[in-house]
Amino acid sequence: MNWHEVIDERSHAMHQVIADILRRSPEELSQVTAWIGKRMADPVYSVQAKEALQEWLEVIQTEGVNGVLNVLDDRGEEAARMRQSTPFAVLMPQDKRLEILEHYESRRTRAHPAGV
Repeated sequence: MNWHEVIDERSHAMHQVIADILRRSPEELSQVTAWIGKRMADPVYSVQAKEALQEWLEVIQTEGVNGVLNVLDDRGEEAARMRQSTPFAVLMPQDKRLEILEHYESRRTRAHPAGV
């Protein structure tokens, strides 16, 4: 497994924590939409980042929590791409984040460089 694959696995693990939070408390999604709204209104926030947030906002508005959970759970390339521009960090407990980062950092030495 190369380091990029490890990063994708790490992102998926973090988003599973977010998915668990949303399953228990779907109303927490309002924090995410508020965060997105602030970034979308910020004139200095990059256009590319706004496009990624708009994509998430469309999932939230058209498919609700279930649609978000589908993307967070999905192991496909499209979902992995979307998770690279996640608006869900606002929900991530810091202790869980650090735990996951430490776990995956320990795999760095065993990972092969990309393309190898």
